[in-house]
This record gives sequence, structure tokens and C-alpha cells, in this order.
Amino acid sequence: MGDLRISCGCRCLALRGTCLLGLLLAGAVTCLPVLAENPWPMNADQAQTLQQEAAHQLASGTEKALELAPGITLTLVLVPTGQFTMGAPDGESPLDPDEGPQSQVRITKPFWMARCEVTNQLYRLFDPAHDSRTIDTNWKDRVGPGIGANADQQPVIRISWYEAMSFCRWLSERTGLAFRLPTEPEWEWACRAGTASPWQCSADDLFRYANYADSSVASVKPWALRDAAHNDGERVSAAVGKYLPNAWGLCDLHGNVAEWCSSLYRPYPYTASAETPDPQITDASQAPVDPGARVVRGGSWDDRPLRARSAARQSYQPDLRVYNVGFRVVCPALPGK
Repeated sequence: MGDLRISCGCRCLALRGTCLLGLLLAGAVTCLPVLAENPWPMNADQAQTLQQEAAHQLASGTEKALELAPGITLTLVLVPTGQFTMGAPDGESPLDPDEGPQSQVRITKPFWMARCEVTNQLYRLFDPAHDSRTIDTNWKDRVGPGIGANADQQPVIRISWYEAMSFCRWLSERTGLAFRLPTEPEWEWACRAGTASPWQCSADDLFRYANYADSSVASVKPWALRDAAHNDGERVSAAVGKYLPNAWGLCDLHGNVAEWCSSLYRPYPYTASAETPDPQITDASQAPVDPGARVVRGGSWDDRPLRARSAARQSYQPDLRVYNVGFRVVCPALPGK
């Protein structure tokens, strides 16, 4: 589990010294006053400098590639430590009250994050039988064969949280690295890459960075709310990495498919109680009696820009396989590795 620290002020009843799961997490999640180590927000140059400094300390580059099979490579991007304001400010999205109040959160250990979402091709190394199938109006092929979601470079979908965790365990065994799903703070910190705005870019430029519900989705869902001003030609999910990366080199954190996080869905302000004490849970038989919904972040091709903001939150029960939800992986960043 990634190390992070939280400061929520006097509103957070549990945040005095050690957080709720401090004993279970061996001090990995603690509370602290706001510390001024990196500026917040940061411009792209400042964010990249922070990343390069982390790479220098680790004697690594800012990216590395793992060849998992001939022609199948997982590219990882270094995400540095730092502090940021998690959640949305008042007024950013009045219909989504679960995005506040904001918290000051500090990520205390760097980590590697997959540059893109896990693809169908990569997932099939783990589960050759998996089929992301097609997308159509009724998902019953009554009006046509549907639009394919199973191409090699499209992100894998219809994966439960448990299956994503099982993939992480398999990938860890295959590579010798401790892969897992990102926590909710790690995901938002990586997505923002220094920005405090609703998206990692301006609203006018979002179509360059994200596959969201623009006018192209009308052929799939004629009634859907969408951004009629743009059409990227992608009616459902696009091949990963098609859109521009953020300042740290990460792609598709806004849109394409939404992404599972490891964290339990809990009301804000964020506390350590959102983190599972056992990151190795990989199926329902291992879970607590009431495992609770898990956080999903990022929005998808089927969501308007409002739902693809850096602070936007969704949740699903961990056993659900959702038509527009996939995942990406993270692992610790260790010196010389």
C-alpha cells in the first residue's frame, strides 16, 4: 500500500496522531500539519522537476518498460512524492457533494504507475478466455452487432475489482515487483500532476487529452448527454495512449474507461479507514462479511467532462463487471529498480 499522510483540520474526528488503521498499516498512513515541500498547485515545469528529482534520488529514469511477452510491454511512469489538495472545492460540481470537504494529503513514497490502462492484450496473458465483448444500445445485439471493445490495444473492461486484484497478484509473481491497484489519493495525485483545476488541462483543450462523451457517442446512445462541440471519432473506448499525456507522462486518466482503485468508498474528508488492511484480497471468499463498494475514478467514453474531472468519484460493489470500467496498476519505486 502506498504511504500517504493526511491533514483534514478540525473537521476530521479521527485525525489526531495515528489514524484509524494506524496499527494495521504500521504507520503508513498518518496525519500531519500541511508541510510546504512542493508548491501547490504546480505548473508543468514544476511538476516535471519534482519527477526528475525523484528519478535522480532513485538512480532511475522517469519511465521504464517491462517486457511481459514478445511484443507486449508494460510501460511504467514514475510518480514522485508530494502534497496536494484532494477533492473538489465548493462550487466545482454542486451535484456531487461526495467530493468534499477537501483534505491536504501527502504521498510519502514514490511509486510507478502504468502509463496507460491495462489492455485486452495484456490482460489475456493472465486470462486468455476473457472477452470485453461489444457495446451497443441494449447490450443484446438486437439492433446490430455492436461496437467492438475487445481489440488488443483497447482497455480491458468488464473486470471486477476482485479480478483486477488477482491480475495484480499474477503480475507481481511474473515480474518480482509488488503490483497492486492505486489508492484513491495516489490516483488523484497522479491524475492532477500538479494541477488544482477540474482537469489537468483547460476545458477548451480537454478533447486533446481525454476520450469522453462527445458527439461520436450518439451512434451508440442517441439520448445520451454529450459535448456536441467535438467529435473524436471514437464511439466507445479508444486504443490506450491515443490522447495527450499529463505533465508526468500518464495517459487516459481522464476518460476512455473509468478505473478501479483499491480504496473503499467512504465519505470525505478522506481518512485511512478507506484503505483495506489486506491488499491481497483477490476474491469474495477472502473478503470481510461486508466488503463495501470500491472507488472508481476518471470517467469514461460514456461520461460528460464533468464526470471525468480529477476529483470526480464513483463507486461499485467489488464483484461487479462494468461495461466502462477497467484499471491500471502501480508498484513501489525502489532505489536502483
